[in-house]
Amino acid sequence: MNQNEQGRKFADNSVAMASEAFEKGKVAAEQSARAVEQSCSLMAENMRAFNLKMIEMAHGNADAAFGFAVQVAGAKTPSDIVELWTAHARKQFEMLSEQLKELTALGQKMAGESAEPITRSVNQVFKAAS
Repeated sequence: MNQNEQGRKFADNSVAMASEAFEKGKVAAEQSARAVEQSCSLMAENMRAFNLKMIEMAHGNADAAFGFAVQVAGAKTPSDIVELWTAHARKQFEMLSEQLKELTALGQKMAGESAEPITRSVNQVFKAAS
């Protein structure tokens, strides 16, 4: 084999290796793009659910406030008002504690679900590369 043939063979091998690397990179980029798209889609869904939950909670808090105002307006004595105020404060504290638990759980779910497609894609890319 002469030098020209060796050079051509080397060039052909180099082109083949570069093409293979390009294809692997292209596939990895496409997978990453799909993962980001899935993640954004899940995030949008989760944000909608989060916003609905916030509206539901605001509605419940407003109802409680108006209910309390009606009760106070109907109170006969100052001690009745104090009793109503104490009961309302206790109920509101319990409601807000429950709402905080719900929002925390929803936030954790959102974070996990949104990151999952990207994590899966990165793992696949590393698995394919090794």
